[in-house]
Amino acid sequence: MGAKKLMVLDGNSIVNRAFYGIRLLTTRDGTPTNGVYGFLTILSKLLAEEAPDAVCVCFDLPAPTFRHEQFEAYKAQRKAMPEELSVQMPILKSVLDAMNIPRYELAGWEADDLIGTISAKCEAEGWDCVIVTGDKDSLQLVSDRTHVRHVKSRMGQTESVEYTPERFQEEYGFEPVKMIDLKALMGDSSDNIPGVSGIGEKTALELIRRFGTIDDIYSSLDSLDIRDSVKAKLANGSEAARMSYKLATICRDVPMEFHPSDNLRREIDNDALYALFQKLEFQRLTEKFGLKPPADGAEPLVQRAESTAKAVMTAADAADMEAALIAAPWVAVSADAMLQTAAVYDSCSGTAYILQRGKTVDFDSVLRRVMGAGVKKAGHDIKDMMRRLLELGIPSEGWIFDTALAAYLLSPTDGSYKLSKLAERCCGLSVDSDEDENGQLSLLDDAEAPSRLHSEAVAIAALKEALEPKLAESGMDKLFNEIELPLCAVLADMEQAGFYIDKKALKEFGDALSVKIGMLEKAIYELAGEAFNINSTKQLGTVLFDKLMLPAPKKTKTGYSTNIEVLEYLRGKHPIIELLIEYRELTKLKSTYADGLMKVISDDGRIHTSFQMTVTATGRLSSTEPNLQNIPVRKEVGGELRKMFVAGDGNVLVDVDYSQIELRLLAHIAHDEAMLQAFVSGEDIHTVTASQVFGIPPGDVTPVHRSRAKAVNFGIVYGISAFSLAQDIGVSVQEAKAYIQSYFAKYAGVNRYMHDIVAQAKKDGFVTTLLGRRRYLPELKSSNFNVRSFGERAARNTPMQGTAADIIKLAMVNTYRRFKREGLSARLILQVHDELIAECPEHEADNVKRILIEEMENAVTLSVPLTVEAHIGKSWFDAK
Repeated sequence: MGAKKLMVLDGNSIVNRAFYGIRLLTTRDGTPTNGVYGFLTILSKLLAEEAPDAVCVCFDLPAPTFRHEQFEAYKAQRKAMPEELSVQMPILKSVLDAMNIPRYELAGWEADDLIGTISAKCEAEGWDCVIVTGDKDSLQLVSDRTHVRHVKSRMGQTESVEYTPERFQEEYGFEPVKMIDLKALMGDSSDNIPGVSGIGEKTALELIRRFGTIDDIYSSLDSLDIRDSVKAKLANGSEAARMSYKLATICRDVPMEFHPSDNLRREIDNDALYALFQKLEFQRLTEKFGLKPPADGAEPLVQRAESTAKAVMTAADAADMEAALIAAPWVAVSADAMLQTAAVYDSCSGTAYILQRGKTVDFDSVLRRVMGAGVKKAGHDIKDMMRRLLELGIPSEGWIFDTALAAYLLSPTDGSYKLSKLAERCCGLSVDSDEDENGQLSLLDDAEAPSRLHSEAVAIAALKEALEPKLAESGMDKLFNEIELPLCAVLADMEQAGFYIDKKALKEFGDALSVKIGMLEKAIYELAGEAFNINSTKQLGTVLFDKLMLPAPKKTKTGYSTNIEVLEYLRGKHPIIELLIEYRELTKLKSTYADGLMKVISDDGRIHTSFQMTVTATGRLSSTEPNLQNIPVRKEVGGELRKMFVAGDGNVLVDVDYSQIELRLLAHIAHDEAMLQAFVSGEDIHTVTASQVFGIPPGDVTPVHRSRAKAVNFGIVYGISAFSLAQDIGVSVQEAKAYIQSYFAKYAGVNRYMHDIVAQAKKDGFVTTLLGRRRYLPELKSSNFNVRSFGERAARNTPMQGTAADIIKLAMVNTYRRFKREGLSARLILQVHDELIAECPEHEADNVKRILIEEMENAVTLSVPLTVEAHIGKSWFDAK
């Protein structure tokens, strides 16, 4: 049997690597968590890889150590720990305590000294020791029994190198203990160890490799075969070298009580760690560590609900159920993906009614009555269920709550709103669910389906009770009830309707692209002087930079970069570049759109996209499978795609698009007199801005002036920097900066708003739209400039972007209801941010156009008019 192994982590070093290697993460209340999250991710990975018998963590204390007494300037240049990290240190230690992982810290000593002592004690007792650190100080401790795992985090990815005596010798060319001598000569800027002035790492490495220790070097300094200048530096720095040696030496006999066996791995404290992870909102780590809610956390809900399942089999069962459901204030509903099984839970009686196709008599009829307006219902992701019901020909009404939508409004940047995780976090309720990673319920056709759906329905009921008051407290209940919830029916209908595609034209378009791509390939090969794989970064890099000798960007470990930014930089330097850029555009058009869209055309000849309601932080809808909001429009060849999206036989498309809605909202929200006047008087805002920014009469504004002013106008809404504006409009950064400064000088109200909204957001921790939607911005508290700048941009632009999203959603709800109220056959079929498209019979076109204009322009009342552009056509291209 081999020796036992202890793994000791350098706590401060690893949490630092984690903190700077992962983007800032925070809880809803703004508590930073990325350092703790990254530390635990690294720890979990290493525990799996090393499988140690024992584990512990060492930390530094803020008190001075013996090294500060030896050298007052020791670590004097180090910046104080960022506040976002310092607040995580006690959290991390609490987590380690809950994991039953011993931790060591001792006043007057550094974590390195504790680690050195621990490794010495392990060796003395016949244990192997693995040191985990992000610093190289501990490399001096490497021996046959002690190895060092040096951890690095880059862009959220963690990698480590294990140093054994052999690995160290191979890299450095001398024994590990001489790492102390190396630092004595070259110093260490991170710890402010001076070393010998003028001796850098390269020279220090050569000296240690050739002559050994600093004692060896200084004992025969006069006879050493080295340059006189180096010899002089060594002579002048002898005292500094010996002091640096002492500072760099890790103490291995710290007076601490330590026995390796005291650190044997123990079971985690499930209840304590679960509670901490819930508070820190570590849902994935909760799963990874296999944590479960405390038994007494879920029990009261189950007992209070007194939940029992009742199978609905006969007509009499169905009648009893319907009477109970209609009498109940509301019920919770969960169903499988194919609507073969459903659970309807009445929290008042504690009864969950189970409907199953093949077991419930007249299943479709019973389901239709349950889904009718007479039964008030709550669900999770109800839009998806409503679409499935529509596909079965069953209308769906009576919905009063959606737990996924409520959770999204309360915390719009969570990214995932899985029912099981929400129930655990918000209610302490363990749910026997079968959701995928996106929280969608999967097909449940097995014998456990009734119990699973029963469990989910109970969770939905508990979540409604937990989340509904929070919506009211945050002032978002009106937004929820008047926009988000009714929008579910609208989107379900749009998804079910789909957008008709001219399949023949799409195939011809793809074939034409193939011909053009083939011609481009031939031309590229001729210019390159050889055939090669154009899609291979390595082969393309070789052709461009080695063969054609074009100015190369910095070469990475994997070779030259040939991304679009590099190609744009090279534009004009060789004819092959323009061909490569066009080749990339056309191959993307073919693979993503021509071929990609062909694969998703349904049997009815239509593409049925899915609208996602809980993805963006601003409230905008997104489209997936496929993404119809991302169809190219600016490129001429891309615009051809819109000709393939057509109305069905006898129908036309009505396309209505808000005109400059975000700029109009900016004028309204900022109360900027100059901008308000321009919109109220009906002037062209970009011409007005050009006149203001460039100091010329409106009549002298050229298309170039207007184009640049337009870029400034929209750039301001999105918080553009002078650098980005310069790139967009092709001017110098200094010129772009002057444009922005001139803009703010002329639009003083906008300038004031941009300042005030950030200050208010820092005070409140969030910003709101005109209709009450909140976006929390913990980034504003960050000491990291880039993170904080992102928060400031989001604070400035979210009120406009979010309000625009709210307005078009409200217009969609009102238009949908009006179509139905007026008995029209028209249906909304697509929303692309500020644009709505409806399909209708030709004889309804003018009426539908009028309704869309009225509902979109009058969705809200502002201090400036909301205006739209509306067109009718047989294809999306024609109607646009």
